[in-house]
Amino acid sequence: MSRKFIPLERRPVRRDAEKLFVLAFEGTLTEKKYFEDLRCSSFFQGGLMEIVILPHKEGATNPISVQKLLLKAKKEFPIRKTDEFWLLVDRDDWETIHHIDWVALAEDCQKNNLFLALSNPCFEMWLLFHFKELDDFTEEERECLFRNERITGSKHYIDEALASCIGDGRGYNKRPNPGVFLPRVYAAIRNAKQASQDGPYPRYLGSDVFKLVQKLVKPESEMLLHQENKRQDITWSC
Repeated sequence: MSRKFIPLERRPVRRDAEKLFVLAFEGTLTEKKYFEDLRCSSFFQGGLMEIVILPHKEGATNPISVQKLLLKAKKEFPIRKTDEFWLLVDRDDWETIHHIDWVALAEDCQKNNLFLALSNPCFEMWLLFHFKELDDFTEEERECLFRNERITGSKHYIDEALASCIGDGRGYNKRPNPGVFLPRVYAAIRNAKQASQDGPYPRYLGSDVFKLVQKLVKPESEMLLHQENKRQDITWSC
């Protein structure tokens, strides 16, 4: 039985979707683009699975307000018990300056059947895992990544590290190129999983985004066979 239309975003949700992954982001650009690109690529499992991205609301600029948006959507729209609601947020300076209690937030998410995927220090750490594992960095470099201090007006240390990995001379502009990142998604999952720490969120360098992405992508062996048969890295469905 098909579900009724769910107006969670401008892009209509497929009526035959049996499992929704509803995502809410603190960021307004990078995370949204990454998952839109993933959803449209041949890496996405698809089938009766669907990714739904909650529209970013004005004023939802911190993890707590984004969590409230996710809870509101969970209450207001027809969903199934199999659907998963994911809160994707960054450590940034929310703990040190704004005093967000991550343990309390993680416990509240668990109580409300929400999944928390925190990146430390920011979502770009997940992107960096597409190229590197933590052991590839010196202890000094890891500390610089963790502090992620501003280098220029709009660039932080991790942005420069990503630009160096991409190596095309254009730098990193907060709009991840799917042709650069998605072919490395399985390496990112492995690298992030290797850096994973005990507890409800990474207290040091890491990103729990892999816990979501590994549910969304096809098995690596299946994708390798697809690429061999099609002789291409990515195909697009939207």
